[in-house]
Amino acid sequence: MDKRRFEAERWLNQAEEDLATARDLIEKRRFNWACFVAQQAAEKAIKAIYQAQAEIVEWVHSLAILIKGDSKQNIKGIPVLAELYDEARELDKVYIPSRYPNALPHGIPSQFYSKEDGEKCIRVAEKIIKKAKTFFKNM
Repeated sequence: MDKRRFEAERWLNQAEEDLATARDLIEKRRFNWACFVAQQAAEKAIKAIYQAQAEIVEWVHSLAILIKGDSKQNIKGIPVLAELYDEARELDKVYIPSRYPNALPHGIPSQFYSKEDGEKCIRVAEKIIKKAKTFFKNM
């Protein structure tokens, strides 16, 4: 196995671990953290594909940008994930406010997010991880 593939699989394995953690957080009623960790799982799955293609994007945290690409930032995008772009944008919306009270109009993140929010984020992350795994099978 080449080094790129090995590193990509490490990222994908961690994405799956993060997804399991997000599910655990639902059970613990830590819904804001379930949302954030689901976003992290999806981000790592997407970055696994970039790793496999020897593209460095660790500094990018927007799933939408990672999927669609951005010529200004020299990010090519991942066409195989394009159908998940809108759902990925939903995960982008939890990246900051799920953790920081000053990103919300009132209260704190642990009061703001619901079980439904957490479950929705997990479903999107599952789809992205599934697509990433398919990408690697077809590589």
